Amino acid sequence: MDQTILEVQDLRIHFELREGTVKALNGIDLVLKEGRTLGLVGETGAGKTTLAKGIMGLTAKPYGKIKSGKILYEGKNLLEMDKKQLRRIRGEHISMIFQDPMTSLNPVMTVGDQIAEAIRNHDKLSRRDAAKKAAEILELVGIPSSRGSEYPHQFSGGMKQRVVIAIALACNPKILIADEPTTALDVTIQAQILEMIRDLRERFRTSMLLITHDLGVVAKMADRIAVMYAGKVVEYGDARQIFYNPCHPYTWGLLGAMPNLIQEVKSELYAIPGTPPDLYAPPKGCAFAARCPYAMGACLKADPPEYTCSDGHISRCWLMDKRAKEVTPPDGVPTLPRGGKEHE
Repeated sequence: MDQTILEVQDLRIHFELREGTVKALNGIDLVLKEGRTLGLVGETGAGKTTLAKGIMGLTAKPYGKIKSGKILYEGKNLLEMDKKQLRRIRGEHISMIFQDPMTSLNPVMTVGDQIAEAIRNHDKLSRRDAAKKAAEILELVGIPSSRGSEYPHQFSGGMKQRVVIAIALACNPKILIADEPTTALDVTIQAQILEMIRDLRERFRTSMLLITHDLGVVAKMADRIAVMYAGKVVEYGDARQIFYNPCHPYTWGLLGAMPNLIQEVKSELYAIPGTPPDLYAPPKGCAFAARCPYAMGACLKADPPEYTCSDGHISRCWLMDKRAKEVTPPDGVPTLPRGGKEHE
């Protein structure tokens, strides 16, 4: 259960545009264990989808370029594989649920045919057997198999998302990447989709990379969480560590902005000041420094190293240095643990 199935090492992805170079990812390190869910959170533009597409071999070309790093699937570097090898991995071993089901589905093919096509791309099945398997998968995601002859426009938003999930799971992949799987769905449908994804993940023993900006979703779904900001992971640990013992001011801000439905509301929700940095010209030092109320001289001069918090999880923040001053996070966010040491 604790075997590593996917590991990202020092991944850097840049987009070379007419206006300049966008440094979308700058040294990402992540580990996904077998049968576990890793939640990837952060504001829009943090690099979450860029990372997902990089893993899938879908970095936009010719502008997007992987500058360095490794993406290891079961110990094999995906970046060293040719197109034929990647096609075999994509869908059969690693599959992805994209953000918008409207653009993920072919409007002129029935949903049953689209699922069957995904199956036949990887399994040597006859059309009849693939159609039978597609009908079974539709039932698994809560859609009557009789609706397999219908087209995407005949389905609601929640039902379209179920079809997309069915296609992603058609070949029983070992890793499922879910990129904002409940975007644009109402709260009730969101809960149903998340519950279904969790049940199917457990049934097929699939590892999952869950991308979202909704901390409530990762609290329910993830075993571990990576907090991303401006193309870097700024905090990384078990879900309980991130929620109950956060170390980075950016994570404090995200948690402080969450409504608490249990405690009485005594003040306005915390708002992180400012906007994310321009990745055409990333700032020297910590990328969050311009928005951080606790920034000090070191934050403006050098990018912080990884520090190990008192409970063992990782944070990239100069406040974790033993020489830093004691600070108080926003109301409702746990106090910064002291005694951090530089991660080796």
